[in-house]
Amino acid sequence: MTYIYNYNKTFEMKIKKYWGQHFLKNKKFLKFLASSLEDIHNNIVVEIGGGHGELTQYLTSAKRLIVYEIDKNLCKILKNKFKNIEIINQDFLKADLSKFKNNYYLIGNIPYYLTGLILRKIFSIKEHPKIAILTLQKEYGEKLLGKDKNNFLNLWAKVWCDIKKLVIIKKDQFYPKPKVDSVALKFIFFKEPGIKKTEDFEKFLKIIFKQPKRKIYSNLKKYYNLKNIEKELLEKRPHQLSFEEVLKIFQALYNEKGD
Repeated sequence: MTYIYNYNKTFEMKIKKYWGQHFLKNKKFLKFLASSLEDIHNNIVVEIGGGHGELTQYLTSAKRLIVYEIDKNLCKILKNKFKNIEIINQDFLKADLSKFKNNYYLIGNIPYYLTGLILRKIFSIKEHPKIAILTLQKEYGEKLLGKDKNNFLNLWAKVWCDIKKLVIIKKDQFYPKPKVDSVALKFIFFKEPGIKKTEDFEKFLKIIFKQPKRKIYSNLKKYYNLKNIEKELLEKRPHQLSFEEVLKIFQALYNEKGD
C-alpha cells in the first residue's frame, strides 16, 4: 500500500529544523532510490530517518527492515502505518550496527549537517554495510566523487568503498525546501578497507591537504623522512596525485605493503 502525505502549513509548524528535517516528496525519486538496492527481499535493510514513511513504504519487501528515527512523533506515525517492520526511536549516530555483521544494506536521506558524522560512523565501524544509498548535499557529494579534483574527502573514502552518482535531486523536491540541491550516491563497500592503518592514513591525508596549494614535499618534510619517496611525486601538489600515488607515498612512509 502507498501512503500519501499532505504537505501543508499545519504540519510545517511541527517540523524540527534543529534536526535538519527535509522530506523528499517526489515518488519517482523515492521509488528509484529504493530500487537501487538490488534484491532487497533477500537482504536486511537499515533506513536512516524514516520520516513519515516517504521512502520506507518502498522498502517493505525487504527480508528485514529496521528504521532509525530520532523524532518520537514521527515514530508514532511510522508505527501506525507499518506493522511488520522495526521502528527504533534512536539517534542513528548512537545505533549499534554490529548486530548486522556486514550483512545489510543502508539507505537514507540524511540531514546535511550530519553528513560527515554519519559517514565517519559508517566508514570506521567494522560492521559496515554491503551497500549504502545516501542522499546528501550536492556540494558534499561532488567532493566525495572528486568531481573537479582529488581532495581529502574522496581519497579517504576510496579506502573503504567505490562511490557512484545515482541522480541529482533539485531542492524543490523536498519539503520544507532546503537552500541547496541534493545528490544520491551509491556506496559499494569493500569487505576490508584497502589499507590496514586507516587512522594513520587519515592523519597523512590531513597533513598533505592542510595547505593544498603547496607541493607535497613542503607539506610533509616537517613530519616525515622523505628520502625514500620519488622526487617526481614530492614535486606535485595534493590534488595532482592519483589515489595510487597517494597510497604509494603513504605505504613507503608507514612501511605498509601494498597488494
